[in-house]
Amino acid sequence: MDDQRLTNALKNLFGYSKFKPGQQETLKALLANQMTLAILPTGTGKSLCYQMYGWLVQRPVLIISPLISLMQDQVKELKFLGEKRVVALNSQLERMDREFALKHLANYHFVFVSPEMATQTRIVQILKQINWGLFVVDEAHCISQWGPDFRPDYLQLGKLRQELNYPLTLALTATATNEVKQDISHRLFIERQPKIICY
Repeated sequence: MDDQRLTNALKNLFGYSKFKPGQQETLKALLANQMTLAILPTGTGKSLCYQMYGWLVQRPVLIISPLISLMQDQVKELKFLGEKRVVALNSQLERMDREFALKHLANYHFVFVSPEMATQTRIVQILKQINWGLFVVDEAHCISQWGPDFRPDYLQLGKLRQELNYPLTLALTATATNEVKQDISHRLFIERQPKIICY
């Protein structure tokens, strides 16, 4: 997809006339089927990258997110934009609602899940039944032991990608040292190195 068509899609989907730094480059990498690590400053609309990609290719997107508040914000934003097929799987979801969502997971367009839940055996078996268009790791610096917000459950995400047959993957973070970049690339992108987009 050329730059003009992407800009037109941005206007139609989000009402913006131009991309913020790094967004278009990230989208073009994903549309070229490149595994991608995008390091974009806070406030540059990192979530737009996977939202727009999901709408452009019309395939389901799985987003690993570390904080319930982040998930809830993203779900609200997507619903505000008119997307009804969105769910957040976390401890705040009532048991009945969670079971319903898991039973009908293939019907959702955007699925948010915590790393702790995503790596549970039962959940993995359900996730494996879906042909994901994109696997997103938000706050990807949590993977790295060199990062300030290291979360041990994030170390299982490389294995989860393997279980899901290495779907196209986007790792997002606002900041990363060279050590953190290397750690993310090594631990998450097991089969091939990602394209790194850094602003």
